[in-house]
Amino acid sequence: MTPLTFSSSADAPREAARLVARTIRLDADTLARLPGGVSALAGDDARVWMHPSAQLIAHGVAARLELPHGVEGGVAWVREVLSSIGATDAVGRPGCGPVALGALPFDRTEPAALIVPAQLVGMAPDGTAWVTTIGDGAAPAPRIERADGHRRSPDSFTLRSALPHDEWCARIAHAVADIQRGDLSKVVVARAVDVEANRPIVVEEVLRRLTALYPSCAIFHFDGFLGASPELLLSRRARAVASHPLAGTYAVSADVDADRRFSEVLRKSAKDQREHRFVVEAVAAALGPECASLDVPSEPSILSLRNVMHLGTSIHGQLKDTAPDALTLAARLHPTPAVCGTPRDAAEAWLVAHEGIRRGLYAGLVGWVDARGDGDWFIGIRSATVDGARARMVAGVGVVAGSSPEAELVETQLKLQAMLAAIIRP
Repeated sequence: MTPLTFSSSADAPREAARLVARTIRLDADTLARLPGGVSALAGDDARVWMHPSAQLIAHGVAARLELPHGVEGGVAWVREVLSSIGATDAVGRPGCGPVALGALPFDRTEPAALIVPAQLVGMAPDGTAWVTTIGDGAAPAPRIERADGHRRSPDSFTLRSALPHDEWCARIAHAVADIQRGDLSKVVVARAVDVEANRPIVVEEVLRRLTALYPSCAIFHFDGFLGASPELLLSRRARAVASHPLAGTYAVSADVDADRRFSEVLRKSAKDQREHRFVVEAVAAALGPECASLDVPSEPSILSLRNVMHLGTSIHGQLKDTAPDALTLAARLHPTPAVCGTPRDAAEAWLVAHEGIRRGLYAGLVGWVDARGDGDWFIGIRSATVDGARARMVAGVGVVAGSSPEAELVETQLKLQAMLAAIIRP
């Protein structure tokens, strides 16, 4: 089947009615052939979303949903298209039936696209698994095949910082000076590192390592963009909504007592608390008008990962009956001060003028939305863009008054370890 292409036109829902989606439950015999669950299907050509809340492995393309003006041009029509696809759903879980998934750029105006896959294999937290097939007129019979996994891994690597350390630190000092002058309150400055291997990087292996290293994170792969994001921007299940903004970072050691002390240092850090508060206030302000109730804790907690700990605030609410779908809500939140800065317009202008790299999908949105409006959208951090034997990794730091360029450089190095540990195996 030739994939259909839709954009934000009035005809898109009518054209989408040509598609039929059929969801069936996977039986025990099929699951037994997949050691480790549906993640066994996550080969290099798959689009992958794995998180404790849902696992989705997609192959092929039934439709491409184009956003020629980015999320700034509106995304509510995506759910309209999904709802127009004829569907038979024997499972009835979030992520079943017609689903759009993918990665959207950091720049809200940059052209983007989501994919409605031809086949989507999913698994819920309770182990219920299903396969949705989508076709033109009649959905094809599903084929469940394990990823190949026989390619040779690279064993030689070179690394290069996109900017010399002293030049990058000078940009941080510039940002601090502009903040102290009152031009803005916070700006998130990113730094890129390029890797070149002697053979093509095996995406399947990288995903497997990320899953082992960061089991609580969202593990994703969309057309070469992959990572393990700890930061939930927006999750929606019916009327239940959640967000878990992060800001403020400290290193994790191998000493439990030392880490306990470090967590208290992070909790009491005026700089990190200020950086975190900007993000929480922005998320709460955006979600508040759409919620019948919203719980925003007054103090952050500590989210501890393998090599870093963050200040995090777990926000939960109940949406109004008129609230939009998960993607529309996520687009309203993006970009938060966690990845851009505040005020947003001033921070975006500063980044265009001074950051010196093109972010692309880094710090954009990664996730999925279904025809019900349910979905998960994380921020595309702790990520890399892989192209054959090359990979670009990016890490960002929140700069506020009092930030130290040298300390911010060290923080990027800590954050980059997440992808370095998964990609580089000398």
